[in-house]
Amino acid sequence: MLTLAVEPPPAFVAGEVAQPVLSQASGSRFTAWRATRSEPAGETLLAACAATPIPGWVDDMRASVDARTTGLTSAAGERMVGAPLEAHPDGKGGLLLLAPGGGATATEHGIARTFIGFDGHDLVTCFAACTSRAPVHRGGSRTCDASVASARVEGGTEPPRPGLVLGSVTWAVHHPARTASCGAVLVAALGTLAVVARRRPRSRI
Repeated sequence: MLTLAVEPPPAFVAGEVAQPVLSQASGSRFTAWRATRSEPAGETLLAACAATPIPGWVDDMRASVDARTTGLTSAAGERMVGAPLEAHPDGKGGLLLLAPGGGATATEHGIARTFIGFDGHDLVTCFAACTSRAPVHRGGSRTCDASVASARVEGGTEPPRPGLVLGSVTWAVHHPARTASCGAVLVAALGTLAVVARRRPRSRI
């Protein structure tokens, strides 16, 4: 079983953060949701994972999965601080949780890291986030930032192999010229077969 290992700072105690709503159509479900808090510092640490059944895995799926995970992290961050937040890449493989609309000068409320793994035929996306109700200056730190930095995925399985349909679609996307050639040959062959069948004389008894 895939898990996200996150060690809270000593002063943190169990807390509550409302879960964002996941898409019912995709069959997604939370498999982990653990929040801890430091009330004096106004900081929250959240470790969460969501599993989604998939027909198989191809690398082309990575961009959309990353985008969905970033959106989920942003939605969770808003619930952690009680205010709108936007998740932006920090240039080092993680995310900055910023107040919206500030551009390069936007105030920082937290950091996060995202992870992707597999558990059988489930795609598992996880994130660890540390936030503070009061913003910190860009480049500043919170007590739970170190917990996010040391977070790691444990367990899991190899990615599920794509089925025939998914594999064929992916191959066609990456080999459009060959796909067109094969299609032309198939059409020509079917056309020839139809002509031969039409010209074949009927047997008489």
